[in-house]
Amino acid sequence: MEINQLIAFELVARLGSYSKASRYLDVSQPSVSLRIKELEKDVGGYLFVRFGKQMVLTDLGKGFLPFARQALEVLQKGKERAQSIKEGRRGEITIGTLPTFTSGHFTSIVMEMYTEFPDIQLAIHTGHNQQIIDMLYDGSIKLGMITCPFFNKDLKKLYTIKEPLVLVAREPLKSDRYRVEDVFLTSQPYIMTDWSEESKHWQRTHMPFGGDSIELPPATAMEFVRHYRGTALLTESMVSVHLEEGTLVRLVPDDMPKLYREIALVSLDGEPSLPPAARRFVDTVRSGSWEQV
Repeated sequence: MEINQLIAFELVARLGSYSKASRYLDVSQPSVSLRIKELEKDVGGYLFVRFGKQMVLTDLGKGFLPFARQALEVLQKGKERAQSIKEGRRGEITIGTLPTFTSGHFTSIVMEMYTEFPDIQLAIHTGHNQQIIDMLYDGSIKLGMITCPFFNKDLKKLYTIKEPLVLVAREPLKSDRYRVEDVFLTSQPYIMTDWSEESKHWQRTHMPFGGDSIELPPATAMEFVRHYRGTALLTESMVSVHLEEGTLVRLVPDDMPKLYREIALVSLDGEPSLPPAARRFVDTVRSGSWEQV
């Protein structure tokens, strides 16, 4: 049983004529007749009888017609879905990202994807750099968001985001004008965080000898500052909500340099080889308002 046989059968049933069906399909009338005969062999009996100039369904044809139409409808839906996947309007994407890059910028990316392409399903996994790279290698994710620099030559960098780092505390300093040195001297403690070699070197350079400091993972550092005390260098996206709520304040010394964490969107495949839905995600990342490297 072939699709073109079902199409011919449905058209003859609807138009009541082999000749009209042949004109609609732009094929010869004998071709339509042959398709019906081949279908009748599969079904096991006549599907039409001639009544004057009209071809009328037999009882067998009437019984078979709704199922033929249902089969054609299902095939049409399958064709439309395949086309939407090809065009990047539908599909599935598995993405790995860092635990410290699951809010702020990343949330806005996910929200835009959900709004613009609701039929693309996102599956998000978290891990540190090496775990994300391992997930790319074993195929459990298609795209990864990791910190720069990385040294895996077979990873393709598709885009890089510069995420600002900011100093935060529970309360502002008493003076309106102050320097980085003042922040480190009065932090009690200053909480070291590891975002990059550059940011870590900057923190160590300004740390006074014998100063009150501890080193914590970023998420722990944020909770420590929020609920207890101290100062920490955190990503803007991590603390944006707390700054708005007033549970944290941003410290801006007069001599504060611009510090960033660089997040690279990577894949084992070059962009042209990515599935269309994955390319939609890359385009969405690129359309963001964050700073680009």
